This record gives sequence, C-alpha cells and structure tokens, in this order.
Amino acid sequence: MWDIHSTTRLLNEMSQSVDPDELVRLIFDHVRRSVDVRRALVLSSAGLPAPQYRIVRSVSWDAQKGSVLAESADVRAGGLLADLLYTGSFQKIADLSLETSDPAVDLLNGSRSLMAFPLFEGGVSSGMVVMLGPSPHPCSTTDLCGMAMMSALLDRASHAQTLARALESTCRELDSELQAAANVQRWLLPPSRPVVANTSVAAWYRTARRSGGDYYDLDEMPDGRLGLLIADVSGKGAAAAVLMAVLRTIVHETAWSRVTGPAALLDYADSRLCALGLSQRGAFVTAFACALDPGTGTLMYSSAGHNPPRLLRTAQRCVLPLDGARTTPLGMLGEPCRHTEESIVLVPGEIAVLYTDGITESRSPEGKFFGAARLDETLLALPNPVTPALAVAALTRALGEFVGTGSLSDDQTLLALGARVPNSG
Repeated sequence: MWDIHSTTRLLNEMSQSVDPDELVRLIFDHVRRSVDVRRALVLSSAGLPAPQYRIVRSVSWDAQKGSVLAESADVRAGGLLADLLYTGSFQKIADLSLETSDPAVDLLNGSRSLMAFPLFEGGVSSGMVVMLGPSPHPCSTTDLCGMAMMSALLDRASHAQTLARALESTCRELDSELQAAANVQRWLLPPSRPVVANTSVAAWYRTARRSGGDYYDLDEMPDGRLGLLIADVSGKGAAAAVLMAVLRTIVHETAWSRVTGPAALLDYADSRLCALGLSQRGAFVTAFACALDPGTGTLMYSSAGHNPPRLLRTAQRCVLPLDGARTTPLGMLGEPCRHTEESIVLVPGEIAVLYTDGITESRSPEGKFFGAARLDETLLALPNPVTPALAVAALTRALGEFVGTGSLSDDQTLLALGARVPNSG
C-alpha cells in the first residue's frame, strides 16, 4: 500500500487540491488499490457531549460511479463508532461482527472489516477516520500507521479549508461594507456640471481601492467666481477616505460661502486640519485651489504642495505649468501657514487640467511612469475646438492604453476647466 511509486502518485495528486472532500477521495482511492475498502467515514466529537458524535463526511465506492463523497451533519450517539471515537486509539477489526441495535447499523451493515485511526486537535482526540471493507482481511501495523498519518494531514487540510472559507466569508462581508462606503464617498463628490455661467467643467475619478483619498470640489463663490479644489490625502483606502470626508465637510459645507479667494480657502482648511493634529499622525493633504472669473477669464490660484496643473494655450499650442504660489501640504506642520496667490488669464478655448499624482505616477507594464510630459503631449494633440470633456476623455484613454490591465497603485483624479464666450452655449 505504501510503496514508493504509489505514495509518490498520491502525494502528487494531493498537492493539486486544497479541497478536503477531494483529499478524502484521493486517500480513499489510494487505499482501495491495495485493500478492498468500500466506505470511509470521518467522525467528529467537537462541541458534542459523549457518547454523541457527528458524521462529517462519508465516501463510498460505486461500481458505476466510482468514489461518491457526501458531506453530512448527522449526529448520533453510542454504539461501536462512539466507542472507537472516544477511546481515541488505533483500531483494526479483521472480522467485524455488528449488533442490529447499533445506532450506526445502516452505515456499518454489510461491512466485515474495519480500520480506525484518531484525529487530534490540541493534543486531544476529537475525530476519527473509519474505513470499512466487505470481507474479513488483516491490516499490517505499517499500513495502519501510514493511513493514520495521511488522515492526520487530511484533518489539518480540512481545518485550513474551514478557516479559509470563514476568511473568504469575512472578506466578502468586508468588501460589501467597503463598497457601501465607496458609494457614499462618491455621493460626496459634486456633479461636474457648470455652476457658474460661461464656464465648463469635466471630471474623472477612480480609486485604487474601494474608497480612496482623492477629492475635488467646485462651487460658486460669494463674488460670482467659480471656485475649484483638487486634493490628495496621504495614504490609501478607508483611512484616507475618512480624512477625505472630513476635508469635504471643511470645504463644501463652510469654506466656499465665506472665503475671498483660493489662498483664503487653503488657509482655512489648513487651520482646521492642523487643529486635528494631522502632523502628529503622519498624515497630510496636498491641495490646489483656484477661482475663475468668467467675465475676465482671470484664474487666481494657490497650491499646498500639489502637482502643478497644466494650462493648454490653444492659440500658441503650448502647455504651461501652474507652478507658482506653492506652500507645504495642508496639516503637515504643527501650525497653519499663510498661502499666497498668483493669477493667469484663461481665454475662451483654453483649458486648465488639474490632476492628482496617481495620474502622472501610473506605470506601464515595463515600469515606466506616465509622467507630466506624456500628459502635456496628449493635451497638445487635442483637435480644436478643445473642451474640458474632450481633454478628460483623451487623457483617460491615453492613460488606459499606457497602463494596460494592471491594478492601480494610487487613486486617480482629473478635473478640467474652461471658459466660454458669453452666450456661446
């Protein structure tokens, strides 16, 4: 039964499966090649008082179907199987004689030989594998010990599979919760529709995990300008998403209605985040805020350590980085800092593209970065008339072709802004 060739074959087959049911069948079929065994039972006493036991699995041989395995939760009490299980020792019965009153007579009836070996959990016998044959036959101690070792390995695999199934179930529940949180997070993002006349906005947002730390916002300011903010919370996942929600509350619910410009917006957000002690927790937020006057095209902006947006000059066919007025990220220092502003004129037909570093730091399968230069090249290749929606569509398409089907390493956000000629539609 345990010659080198057959044992190697069994180990090879077992290595290709982690399913306890399949492993039971493999061991059963291996034993059947040498011994006329027609049924195997896996018993457990876990959680049951003596003399009760549970029949966890059974496998039987059918001349037409081969090995037929079934899971069970059948609980019985007393009789031969209970005696064997609670004795907790190796047993071999070469000529089985069974009383008709035995609780397991339906399982044991027709069997004349029996081999049983205990399964241990934490040093205590808590289960047993029983193999039954139709005719009396001897079983050597070597064969019994070999089967006992295989059954012990099977029991460990069964426990591992049970834990894996429990972990899989927990992961499904957690994933469902995270998906719900991600849905709520997306509800917090503003619609990318014009909120100020003669302006046009397009947005694209994708997280590396269910939820993330990228954020953008837009609203009409008290003086009629269109205010925009793009931000990137340090870290990823649920923790970043919570801080993103905090930032949204700071900006959307309070700041837009009271600030006088982009620098004032960042000052206010920085003071609130510093008050939360972000620097003590190793967290911070990069952000870029701007305000567009649709009448003059003047774009005032301020940056808190964020990636410089790109300004596409369609007439000159060039891209300029909006890299002025830079200060440290929000919440990074123990005390809030003062933010500065710079301005540039955005004429109709030109667009400004705001983005998070998940765009430029995306990698190709070869490990190359998408980079700001490739972003600029994509913008310069846009046909006239250039619109924010056209720019976002082109950039996401180029990004997808560059990255391929690989998973995201960071959250990705694009926000494109343009001015329209009054009454141009």
